[in-house]
Amino acid sequence: MTPEQFTKSLTKMSVDVKKFVHAAAPKIAGKTAAEFFTENFAQRQGFLNRSVTPWQEVDRRRPKANGLPRTPRQQTEAGRKILFGKTRNLSRSIDYEVHEGGATVFSDVAYAAYHNDGDGAIPQRQFIGDSAELDKLVMAEIERKLKNIIK
Repeated sequence: MTPEQFTKSLTKMSVDVKKFVHAAAPKIAGKTAAEFFTENFAQRQGFLNRSVTPWQEVDRRRPKANGLPRTPRQQTEAGRKILFGKTRNLSRSIDYEVHEGGATVFSDVAYAAYHNDGDGAIPQRQFIGDSAELDKLVMAEIERKLKNIIK
């Protein structure tokens, strides 16, 4: 490779990396985060940051206080996962928006903040937030994609 070809190659790589950082990387981060937070509902039943902080149990899954057997409908409801409503609106609402230099993950369901942050009247069942494991996943995916550009 001649010095001119090397310079041209480096310039192209620089342009490609800049495009990646401004366009593709935020999309990768947002998509990875949305999928990661959705897994809090489906698999973890809690929030993962270094370890899983399990969500507080819900009343419908606790044994009946009066000792009477549950009706078939109550048994079905008792078997449902925490924060998994009949419609699964909350878990399905997790989405992301890409902006300059990053992405924001959110839920547009009106009651999402009550669960995620707690409000004093209900227990906190965080499903979106900072997570060391998520950071590792995002960085690994971005590094993998960058290696394809730089090779």
